[in-house]
Amino acid sequence: MRAKRLSCEERKQAIVKAVLPIFARNGFANTTTRELAKAAGVSEALIYKHFPSKESLYAEIQSFGCKGCDPGLKKFLDLEPSTSTLVYIVYYIMRVNIVGRSKETICAETRHRLILNSCLEDGSFSRFLFHNRFAENISRIVECMDAAVDAGDLVSSPVSKPNLLLFAHHLATMIATMHLPKKPVVDYDATPNELVQQAVWFALRGLGLRDEAIKRFYSPKTLALFFSEEK
Repeated sequence: MRAKRLSCEERKQAIVKAVLPIFARNGFANTTTRELAKAAGVSEALIYKHFPSKESLYAEIQSFGCKGCDPGLKKFLDLEPSTSTLVYIVYYIMRVNIVGRSKETICAETRHRLILNSCLEDGSFSRFLFHNRFAENISRIVECMDAAVDAGDLVSSPVSKPNLLLFAHHLATMIATMHLPKKPVVDYDATPNELVQQAVWFALRGLGLRDEAIKRFYSPKTLALFFSEEK
């Protein structure tokens, strides 16, 4: 039986999916169109038929699963600003970066490698992903911090609230980066779930949440169950 012929759009998507791991492993500058064509199982001429340049193909990767707010994060952002919502959001950020999700357009490891290589080059992919998936939502998360302050659950800090959130986010991405090699750079002596729990506690403390509030609102089992509904 003759294989179904792909439409132009289907072929473009197939090429993008195939070359993602190559860009993730080598970075943009060190990847050749010959390597991209080989990974996609097509000729270089066909690559150029769909993408005028290597730059345009790389730009298409930014659109592949990276546009718009993370749907899982949006579900939490739509909740009423509160201490509880803040804890849910921090847990989600840590879990997604450290453990990943079962259903992702770009798998967690590939995404982190793309981010790391992008930061070593011009930062375009990392900048695009960061602003579309996290930075534009900071003001909404700050509202949760303000609500926690009003409830007496969060202590004031000389660090701005946006920067506190950025530092927590960077912690999550750095922990993920430490696990990119087959042999992790750092042995945290914890299972992935234990590591998430410890990172969440550390981040909540860093944001200024009181211990009593953490104990009251942070239930790993409840959050894990809620998270499972995101899959």
